[in-house]
Amino acid sequence: MKLRSKITIIILSVAIMSTILINIAFGIFFRNFILNQEQSRIQSIYKSLSSSLSEKEKSYLGSVKDWAHWDDTFNYVNNDDADYIKKNLQANSFDNLDISFVIFVNEDDLIFDKFYYDFEKEEMEVFPINFQNDFEKIISLPIFEGDMDGIYKIGNEFYFIASTYITDSSMQNRANTKMVFGRIIDKSVVEKIEKVTGCKVLLKATDVASQDILNTETDDIIFHNSTINEKGNTVNIEMIVPYASENNKATTFILIMTRDLYIAGMKNISLFVLLNSLLVIILFILLYVIIGKYISKPFVNLLKDVKNIDLKEMKINKLGIIGKDEFTFLRNSINIMLEKIEDEQSKVRDNEEKLYATLLSVGDGVISVDIDSKIQFMNPIAQQLTGWKQEDAFGEQIETIFNIVNENTKEKMKSPIKLVYETDSIIQLDNNALLIAKDGTEKPIEDSAAPIKDKFGILTGCVLVFRDFSEKKEKQKQIEHLSFHDQLTGLYNRRFLEEELKRFDTRKNLPISFIYADINGLKTINDAFGHSAGDVHIQKVADVFKEECRADDIIARTGGDEFIMLLPKTDICTAEIIAERIKEKVEMKKNMDINLSISLGWETKNAENQSAEDCMRTAEDFMYNRKFFTKFSKNSATIRSILNALYLKSPREAAHSTRVSILCETIGKAYNLNNAETNELKHAGELHDIGKIGVDESILNNTKKLYGNEWNQIKKHPEIGYRLLETSREFYNISELVLAHHERWDGSGYPKGLKGEDIKLGARIIAIADSFDAMTCERPYRKPLSEDMAIIEIKKNAGTQFDPVIARVFVEKVLFAEW
Repeated sequence: MKLRSKITIIILSVAIMSTILINIAFGIFFRNFILNQEQSRIQSIYKSLSSSLSEKEKSYLGSVKDWAHWDDTFNYVNNDDADYIKKNLQANSFDNLDISFVIFVNEDDLIFDKFYYDFEKEEMEVFPINFQNDFEKIISLPIFEGDMDGIYKIGNEFYFIASTYITDSSMQNRANTKMVFGRIIDKSVVEKIEKVTGCKVLLKATDVASQDILNTETDDIIFHNSTINEKGNTVNIEMIVPYASENNKATTFILIMTRDLYIAGMKNISLFVLLNSLLVIILFILLYVIIGKYISKPFVNLLKDVKNIDLKEMKINKLGIIGKDEFTFLRNSINIMLEKIEDEQSKVRDNEEKLYATLLSVGDGVISVDIDSKIQFMNPIAQQLTGWKQEDAFGEQIETIFNIVNENTKEKMKSPIKLVYETDSIIQLDNNALLIAKDGTEKPIEDSAAPIKDKFGILTGCVLVFRDFSEKKEKQKQIEHLSFHDQLTGLYNRRFLEEELKRFDTRKNLPISFIYADINGLKTINDAFGHSAGDVHIQKVADVFKEECRADDIIARTGGDEFIMLLPKTDICTAEIIAERIKEKVEMKKNMDINLSISLGWETKNAENQSAEDCMRTAEDFMYNRKFFTKFSKNSATIRSILNALYLKSPREAAHSTRVSILCETIGKAYNLNNAETNELKHAGELHDIGKIGVDESILNNTKKLYGNEWNQIKKHPEIGYRLLETSREFYNISELVLAHHERWDGSGYPKGLKGEDIKLGARIIAIADSFDAMTCERPYRKPLSEDMAIIEIKKNAGTQFDPVIARVFVEKVLFAEW
């Protein structure tokens, strides 16, 4: 097929496809745009209707509140004042208030009095038929217990309804009667809604018990759906107003919106498609003519001239240069390329020389051999690694120069060159190869060998590239060590233990014992002194394991504070002896003046058909059973050790804790607490600041007032104290008191911002004792207050910072001062 025919087919295809795609894309885009605009209008209508109805409901609720909280109304329902009706509930009142009825309902939901106004007749009328039955159902709803507004169907009509209880003007006295205002949604109201929304409006009652669109706890207007009618000229928009507290009833507003925008838009789309199709056809015809004249014809001429070039003999026949267009540029470029082809051949020869120089300078050893495996070339690195010089090695067999053995077995390995010749592919050596140099030295190497082929694909030789692997191999060993060892203790990790268990779990190693160990109180140490102290704890325990276990035993750290020991050829009695010896040695160690403690459990696999995993779980369960009975006593001892450490850290805290403890005990007795409660309060006062062990020593002993981050650290001490004490059975009950001793009666304290009696009694007592001692004792950043001044401060802050009752007991019965 000729070029012109191809261009014709391409342009015609592109023209047709472009026209179709453009029309489809524009049609979809514009139709979606129109539909989005229509949806926006629907949403606007929904918001307008919702806002209008809400405004109406609030207006009627405001009116009924004004009347219900009027002294005349209050007197009327209490005294049955007939003058009230004459003066206030005549036709003009209903007209001014824009309401259809006023109803008074007593506390038994019985109608006390009622008045109805007909807007069309402009006079008072009797209530419509069926009104009372439906109204009695509505006023019995729970929502009528308070202020209420909404839209309800009563009888055959829909009404805005608002109600509230009747009170006097001060709203201090309430009558047992509700006042109800209602406004019929008649033609005039509907016309106003139609004016607001721009749509024709219809109302109907809807049973929505089976619909999922309503939340039974809402009385807001809900956008239900919009439906296009069969002819597509209008959209029916449904807005549902649920009846308050009546889950299966609702009022539906149906708004009929004309689709003017959509109809006009679709006509414009049709017109655009027609005009666009004509325009595209015209443009592509013009394009076809231009391409034929300026592209296809010059291209055909260029192709004829290029075919006349004799490439085999490299005889340069320059192409004719005519004009200044792009084809002229191509012709000139081809002429330049023809001139450069000869230059490229000379560059190839230069590159060969450079490649040879590169092989001499690369960092890897390079050896090339011929098809008979005889050395042809060795670069300097290859000479250095093998110990052979190029001139001595030339013509020698590769096995003589490149002598490699297996690192593990020391057996001679097959030459990679032979493997290349056998497989006709690139060969990679294993990482366990050792190169034996001419002088006998050994070096681990990694290498690869590749075939050398001529331009016809015939094998002519092989090239071997290799490098010293010593440093890399050492790094691999380090990585392997880290993958099987715990970084903190140097012990094995769980991964290594599981691998070793597969190797050890054989008949010859029976009996196999397992010892499971867990460090007691590590969490307490971490909370009190930080994780660096906890790491020292772990390391000291690990050192004992290393000292007491045998060379063949496997010791692994399997968790933060957990260890497993695998003991081959060890019966259960020996395992118990080893475990008890380890426990004894561990408990002789100290960290931060705190004795170390561990719990251990053990089990032995005696038979080959026993599961090693089951034995390990039994040892773990045994350990946790033993740990349970020692946990709380050990934690209590740890708490005492931490308290002593705090006193060493800040001696002032020791005196402060003692004084607060005494004050707490005294207040407890004055408050008539029993002996157990008073004793508990005494201990809480002593330990209330134990959490300061987690505060930096420089902050505790700071001679200046604390601000910013330093004060934020101090504020954390109740939480730290709570975490420490809750781990001990002895101190568990007072941990909550320590946590809350800086809470304030008005809720502005920390850490939880508790308020009033939500703060435990003991914490409120500690707060007063702590503050009184802080005020009356000297601090580095201020002088102490006198007892009288401190009493004034306590009185001033009673009811804000302090429990006012406890504050008064403290002042009157402990300090024996006047309140």
